[in-house]
Amino acid sequence: MGYIPSLAILVFAAAANWARLTLRRRGVRTQGRKGGDSWGAGILSVDVIYRDHSGERHYVTVAPEDLPRRGNSSVVEIVYDPRNPRRAMSAREFERPVWKTTDGGYFFAAIGTALLYTVLLLLLA
Repeated sequence: MGYIPSLAILVFAAAANWARLTLRRRGVRTQGRKGGDSWGAGILSVDVIYRDHSGERHYVTVAPEDLPRRGNSSVVEIVYDPRNPRRAMSAREFERPVWKTTDGGYFFAAIGTALLYTVLLLLLA
């Protein structure tokens, strides 16, 4: 029963990382342009507009830290899934090691919770 929270966090982490894994297998790079800023739950994000291989227009919401660092360039490199072009992320976010992402943090939280529960079981046995 005590492993249920760990399992729930692990399932959430796997679902959150599914896009990254899919993009690793078949992602295509393209360039997008910064659109407007938006605030959701008090967190600043930037909409990036890009076109897929057929020319259809899409947008992806990107955290400011996942934008290019060079100046105020409006060009943002995007990696998207050609089978589902709405599945996309900035190349900067895509190239970041998984342990430096929020989604990767959930995975390590699940492992940590499971280890803590195991230690407590062993100490109380």
